Amino acid sequence: MIRFLLSGLLIFFVLNLSSQENKNLYSGGMLFFQPGYVSASNSYQKINNFSTGIGGILRFYFKKHLTLGIHGGSNKAIYKSENSENSYISFAYGGPFVGFTAKKNKLRFCSSLGIGMGKLRNLHIESQTETVLNESELFFYSGVSLNPMFSFDYCFTEKIALTTQLMTIITLYNKNDLYFCPTLQIGILFNR
Repeated sequence: MIRFLLSGLLIFFVLNLSSQENKNLYSGGMLFFQPGYVSASNSYQKINNFSTGIGGILRFYFKKHLTLGIHGGSNKAIYKSENSENSYISFAYGGPFVGFTAKKNKLRFCSSLGIGMGKLRNLHIESQTETVLNESELFFYSGVSLNPMFSFDYCFTEKIALTTQLMTIITLYNKNDLYFCPTLQIGILFNR
């Protein structure tokens, strides 16, 4: 069933893209600078700290104002626990998105909503001596990720654009714990 649905979507994309008069059919690239702020928790403590990440995006443009695509990435924050400064929490996410786009001259704006699956990993260190972990716990969770995004692209040339994107990673894990991470993403897109 999933193969049939994905095959149908691929045929729809190819037929729709080939019939467009719009110059920009798609853009895609790497979001290499992603500072953010994580708010989460585990059974030991609340986690609030700055994060870094890396990711990518592929946008297809339909008609005048519709964009569809896929995005994904990974986000990680290192935080202090009671007796260690080396605990971390990370979240890897990815999935499709749909949204609105508008272009004027060299500027493009996109507002979209992504949904997908994600995996959360949390190494919480309660006690450590130098490089030896005396007491620690490693948590793994998976969940659905909701990602509202606002993008501003500036086209240097017809083929290359700089993108600045504001995205929030929102997911529920461990029944009712919330992973919340607003992120600024900066990257290079290649257009066709």
